[in-house]
Amino acid sequence: AAGLCKWVYAMEVYDRVAKEVAPKKEALRVAEEQLEFTMGQLRAKQAELKAVEDDLQALQDEFEGANRKKGDLGDQVELCNAKLVRATQLIDGLGGEKARWEQLSDELGVKYD
Repeated sequence: AAGLCKWVYAMEVYDRVAKEVAPKKEALRVAEEQLEFTMGQLRAKQAELKAVEDDLQALQDEFEGANRKKGDLGDQVELCNAKLVRATQLIDGLGGEKARWEQLSDELGVKYD
């Protein structure tokens, strides 16, 4: 009879624990389902974020390239302006030479005619 009492007592303890644990197991199952759903949403949002970050990086690279090109073109403009100034100075300086050469040519033409 003592064995039967122990068995009945053990079954009663098991039943009490099972009744206490069953709602917790159900809550765990629901929480895990919610977690899986939320993790799926997180992965989708992370993929969207990566796509946006990739687009942003491409735009930043394009912007930096355009800025480099702008800088190069600015340097070329400065170089061309400097060449134009030097060419103008050279032409102005040679303007007097033209008159001198024409006069010398006329003098030589009169002298040898």
